[in-house]
Amino acid sequence: MRIDHVTWRDVAAYLKAGNDTVLIPSGSTEQYGPHLAMGTETRIVEAIATAVGEATGFAVTPAIPVNYTAMFLDFPGVMNASLPTLEALLTEAADSLCGAGFRHLLFINIHAATVGPMEAASRAMRRRHGAVGGYIDVFGTMREVGGVAWEAKQAPTGHAAEMVTSVALHVCPELVFLDRIEAPPPLRDFAPGLRTVASGKVAHGKSSFALFSDISDYAPSGQQGDARAASAAKGRTVWENTLAWMTGAAKAFAQAKLPPGG
Repeated sequence: MRIDHVTWRDVAAYLKAGNDTVLIPSGSTEQYGPHLAMGTETRIVEAIATAVGEATGFAVTPAIPVNYTAMFLDFPGVMNASLPTLEALLTEAADSLCGAGFRHLLFINIHAATVGPMEAASRAMRRRHGAVGGYIDVFGTMREVGGVAWEAKQAPTGHAAEMVTSVALHVCPELVFLDRIEAPPPLRDFAPGLRTVASGKVAHGKSSFALFSDISDYAPSGQQGDARAASAAKGRTVWENTLAWMTGAAKAFAQAKLPPGG
């Protein structure tokens, strides 16, 4: 049940029936390389949260389209919210939902920078309402259960690369501009022995650490990996496997109980 597609009486009936789980998708309006529209993440996360809601019968909110995107601000059109602003938004929105009677708040997250604000909002709701909060990392899940052997040699599951382009071709092909896909140059390293791995992550020897760079510092086109081998068929496989896992995870989450007073 999409709460923005029904009336308040429908939501009241859902709660009165003993249901207290709500899925809250969090998207982003950000650059996505030369070939993906800037609303790609929001479209994907809203679609998969809606599909999980349909499979489980759980309530689903509309996707939040603005996120912490400071690493992309040198690309025009990006919409950024500071982490304190994002935490306040999620906390106040969650408090509204809890005030109505929701007690299981599952954030469906597609943007890594959101994790801290989601955790803070969830912990606040536990203290105020005894609610249970959690989140699912959509892209992390796609990497782990997607079931596709990627062809690209450079960062196939990275930003604007083969994985997300394939999923977008399956879910929202109108947001993919196939004629603009480029072969990305190698990711720029910041020093000898300091290999760029992904956004804000560099490898040194046998481990890695964070380096707070902008994506344009090491990938000027805004694209980490090679998307040329992307296909809707691969995207469908990833989507179906991810949806199946998320459906089971959401059902399990709805049964979770935490001791009082956390």
